[in-house]
Amino acid sequence: MEMVADEIGISKRTLYEHFKTKDELVETCVHSELNRLIGKDTSIIERSSHIIETYLLFMWSHIQELRQTNYLFIKDLRQLYPSSLYCMTTEFESRIKEGIKNFIEKGKGQNIFRPEINVELATIILFEQLQMLMENSEKIFSMHYFSPAEVFEHISINFIRGMATKEGVELIDHYYNEHQLTN
Repeated sequence: MEMVADEIGISKRTLYEHFKTKDELVETCVHSELNRLIGKDTSIIERSSHIIETYLLFMWSHIQELRQTNYLFIKDLRQLYPSSLYCMTTEFESRIKEGIKNFIEKGKGQNIFRPEINVELATIILFEQLQMLMENSEKIFSMHYFSPAEVFEHISINFIRGMATKEGVELIDHYYNEHQLTN
């Protein structure tokens, strides 16, 4: 708490007047970060013209976030403040699952995804792959030379290509090339 107070230029006592515990401070910070991400996602939805473009813009946005976040920081948060994170991430995870499900249903309705795709199963598969990436990142990244951003991109792009119709693959390739990040 002393480091935080020093960094923002207030006394430790003033900080404790606003946050009674470190857990309360962490919860507030995590909540603020989740709201920032939700706002960023809302902005992407508003400015994209097609669901594939939206998906790929989400992917690139999250890749940028992963590039800016040290996975050891996430690991420490999970280890030191599990109860603080649980409440926040449970709500956020529900939003992600619902978003994935809606995306797949919309894609099937627009003949971008194959009609035989099981929406519930595909939602679970993608979500669990992303969970594995975040929860087991130390195992993956300490033994290999893959960044979290690179793994996330491969999971994301291969997931939608695997469900896509021929027309869907063409759209994916178009929007992927249009919005591809450099470096």
